[in-house]
Amino acid sequence: MDIVKDIQPFYQEFKVAERILLSGHSHQAWPDVARQGVMECFNDAAKHIDDKWELAFKKAEKVRAFYRRTMHDPNGQIALGQSTHELILRFLSDLDGFKVKKKAPIKIVTTDGEFHSMRRQLNRLKTLGMSVEVVPTQPSETLSARIIEKLDRSTDAVMLSAVFFASSQIFQQVGEVSKAAKSLAIPCLVDVYHATNVIELDLAKWQLQDAFIVGGGYKYCQAGEGNCFMRIPANYQGSPIITGWFAEFEVLSQAPDQVSYGKGQAAFAGSTYDPTSHYRAAAVFDFFDQQNLSVARLSELNRQQVSRLWRGIETLHLAHEVLALPCHDIADNAGFLSLTTPQAEKWVQKLKSRGVQADSRGNQLRLGPAPYVSNEQIDNALNEIELVAKQFS
Repeated sequence: MDIVKDIQPFYQEFKVAERILLSGHSHQAWPDVARQGVMECFNDAAKHIDDKWELAFKKAEKVRAFYRRTMHDPNGQIALGQSTHELILRFLSDLDGFKVKKKAPIKIVTTDGEFHSMRRQLNRLKTLGMSVEVVPTQPSETLSARIIEKLDRSTDAVMLSAVFFASSQIFQQVGEVSKAAKSLAIPCLVDVYHATNVIELDLAKWQLQDAFIVGGGYKYCQAGEGNCFMRIPANYQGSPIITGWFAEFEVLSQAPDQVSYGKGQAAFAGSTYDPTSHYRAAAVFDFFDQQNLSVARLSELNRQQVSRLWRGIETLHLAHEVLALPCHDIADNAGFLSLTTPQAEKWVQKLKSRGVQADSRGNQLRLGPAPYVSNEQIDNALNEIELVAKQFS
């Protein structure tokens, strides 16, 4: 069965057959059923007025169930949020260092490969006196050991990624860090946004059962904005300082002026939100089920596509200063191909003018396939890359 050929007709609105969308690591196209999800949200609001929330919460639970499946965590506690930044703030506000006065500054260990939501917030907190120790991701062979060396009894949290958003390199040893953090009673948060639904992320196999996990649906889940999640470790009871009123839904006996929390995911719940995102996501996830687009199938297709791009770039024999393949092995590469060039932004502009959507981060030109991108489209993109490369030679 040709997955691409079978599903392309379901993306008419995004015109995926007419455009070469190699931006799948940033924002994948939505299947046409997403529109039906949006309309269903409107119709429920119009019909049920304030009683719509019971229906909205059912959609939210379908979203949680999907993320549980992607992590092979059927009983996982999942808090939802509009962005990973929102969820990271809830995580940070639950650290003991913010709730219990101590002499030393709050200490966070992280890497220099984190996405902006985490990087910017930690940098801002650093200006207020927090100790933020940033470990370089390279050399990757020693990364886990170098992070673990930074962990001690004074560490309040370690925050890092399973896949680095600029390079697409998989942090294969991230579980070793999580285990070391657990042994020291240090909360560990792992960003899996660039892993969710594109590589198989079994929490047990990755040794991440004791970690907080954040991610979302804007990229490889085709769910659009507003569909982020944070998985809470089993049997963990939080009391975050940044807390929405939804967190007291399960606390029926709360006394006046008392701030109580529900259990597990409920403790990290937010507040009133626009449920359109969950209706849209639920419709898309139903579509995935109908088309048998499991994580395993999507992961295998993506590996084939990234390999086709990688090998295609190799055959062009471009000068290293024009466009260079990653230093890491292809086996350690996740859902997109990140190429090094000092002209990354210009590459994006020139490719766009030739009908190829891509993006850049610093000196990295990023090419991300998606399930609806055909081999012919990938080959056409490679032809355009070869032509553009001559302008930089």
